[in-house]
Amino acid sequence: MTPRAPLAVALALVAASAGAGPAPPAVDPPAAAGASAPALAAGDGGVIATWIEPGVEGAHRLRFARYEGGRWGAPTTVIENARLFVNWADTPGVAAARDGTLTAWWLERAESDAHAYGVALARSLDRGVSWRALGALHDDDSAVEHGFVSMVPEGDALRAFWLDGRRTAAGGPTELRTALVAAAAGPSERVDERVCDCCSTSAGRSGGMSVVAYRDRSGDEIRDVAVARLQGREPLAAPVAADGWRIEGCPVNGPALTAAGDGVAVAWFTAASGRARVAVAFSAAGASSFGRALELDGDRPLGRVGIAPLAGGDVAVVWLAIRGDEAAVRARRARPDGSLGPVLELGATTASRLAGVPRIAPLPRGALLVAWLDARERPSRLRAVELDAAALR
Repeated sequence: MTPRAPLAVALALVAASAGAGPAPPAVDPPAAAGASAPALAAGDGGVIATWIEPGVEGAHRLRFARYEGGRWGAPTTVIENARLFVNWADTPGVAAARDGTLTAWWLERAESDAHAYGVALARSLDRGVSWRALGALHDDDSAVEHGFVSMVPEGDALRAFWLDGRRTAAGGPTELRTALVAAAAGPSERVDERVCDCCSTSAGRSGGMSVVAYRDRSGDEIRDVAVARLQGREPLAAPVAADGWRIEGCPVNGPALTAAGDGVAVAWFTAASGRARVAVAFSAAGASSFGRALELDGDRPLGRVGIAPLAGGDVAVVWLAIRGDEAAVRARRARPDGSLGPVLELGATTASRLAGVPRIAPLPRGALLVAWLDARERPSRLRAVELDAAALR
């Protein structure tokens, strides 16, 4: 393996090359070597995180930890077994209800079919110290694929969204479905009857409604990003932008959504018309449509976006982009008025799928936590920095 500079030095060099000044402090998660699939979520004055680590005898374990006050708490194990399914794009996660109750989800292979998997749940009433299994998220036990989950608080429960393959065994399309999760998962409802098979979902709240962003799929294989709002009995779905990206297979590159002031913002990747780019668009409170797409990066981006809210309705977006023989973790501020901050480079990884998806979540007092998988290392390592939002200007 080629020797590398210490992380702080490497980050300083990356930041300097991007004209960003001093590098943000490194705050790597307490994860074992070989860890993968990081996920972050804001919660209770800090950030709650999950990742997967190798276990014993071929098993894997899902780990949980909190980042508060500039330091990580001791990690705990949510689940460990040989059926835990590790996927670079379809990752586990955790969400906090309004009362602080935590719900974690992960993928488990079906016992009847090695190529099928479902979504399992666990709940914690003590801030993640201990976990109790809740069973499956979905009310369908077909030997197909269920995954790409996102959750958002709704009332005293959590609203879950996921991609559901119950119709694929008979040659039908993948659906987007939803259910409420409390002490157990409730019955599911269909949100969209035909969506892209393996692009992540992302959920939030706006105007008293739960909102989800996902990659839609038309009958002639246009796979643009859409948003559905749960209002009344029928979900209201609308495209975020008319990119017109026609692609025969799934690009495995989902959108990211967050609250932005009283509205929402969505970031996404597209390669429509043969040109790769990362974009973001804003929707005002109660609006059913989005403003114009703001291009964040057209310089060889890989996509794999994340998004977090900033003060004043602004947002911070992270993504991966090819830089030489590697990939850079990039970040940029976007404002509802259409203005953009500079592009910052926060770290590096590979351009392969092994690098997964970078993550971002807000911290108190205008800070952000950004985490990613450094797949240049063997074994891989989870990296993170605490970023002052002021650096995004």
